[in-house]
Amino acid sequence: MSTMMKLSLGLVAALALATATTPASAAGLVLDASELAAKSRSSLKADIEKARIETPDLFRQVYDVAKRAGELDAGSRRPGAPLTMHFKVLGPRALMPMLELLAFEGHAPADLTPTARAALRVGLLEAVGIIRDARAVPVLARVALRERDVDTTRASADALGRIGTDEAFGALVTALESADAAGGERVHALFAGIGSSRRVDGATLLAKRLDAHPDGMTAKAAAKALGTAGNAWAWKTLTSRTDEATVREIAARALLKAYVSYAGEARTTASNALMVVDDVHTSALIAEARRSASAEQAAALDELAARFAANPTH
Repeated sequence: MSTMMKLSLGLVAALALATATTPASAAGLVLDASELAAKSRSSLKADIEKARIETPDLFRQVYDVAKRAGELDAGSRRPGAPLTMHFKVLGPRALMPMLELLAFEGHAPADLTPTARAALRVGLLEAVGIIRDARAVPVLARVALRERDVDTTRASADALGRIGTDEAFGALVTALESADAAGGERVHALFAGIGSSRRVDGATLLAKRLDAHPDGMTAKAAAKALGTAGNAWAWKTLTSRTDEATVREIAARALLKAYVSYAGEARTTASNALMVVDDVHTSALIAEARRSASAEQAAALDELAARFAANPTH
């Protein structure tokens, strides 16, 4: 082989390697992989490439859903409905191609309608959350921190909550602290993720937020999240239930205080959440609150006591 040919082949190989590794090529549907910390990006990329060799069919199937997102959304009764189930059926081993779509390479048509793009983005995030694999945390954490679309924020926050590790929970707290300045729906979406974590520290955080007597919409979001955290039925599905009693009691106490303090939708949400949590202390808490209640509050507490006594969750 001539020296000139060797040099040419070497240049081609170098260009190919540079093209494969340049951050500019790492643009996914929700974020650019270059936004991730170098160590996380490198580790995730290696896991993706390993999975591509082991399960190439799953990559093709995930790509196919992305490419058909427009068609699937157009045939939906509710445009924009997340395409979660199309990914969930592929199983946990589809995690890596899904993370690739989210952060490295979208594999989706550029001309997707806004509803189709939303259905694809949120569907991917929800499906990743269902798998509950901690390797997804760096991607989900970055999305939760900087995403401005509320539905996307909620999906990433819920996924982090489902994973529930210290790192995942820390990412939720960081995102919440960042969102606090603006307030509003992003904060509410992050509350939902903290509720999904079903952690003692998460329930405590939500209880403190509710005890600070925020505006009605924020109180409603915190109460709903506490209902998720203490959901009696959901706890029965978990492998580890060590913190169940503590989380449910924290939720019940905070919700009862909110029920007394608020009126309207916030009170209704607190009542509904109390039924879902179904904590053993609820009846005693109602009786205790009634001793110092106003006439209006006492009447409302009587209604709550009657409802709790007939609660089908018992």
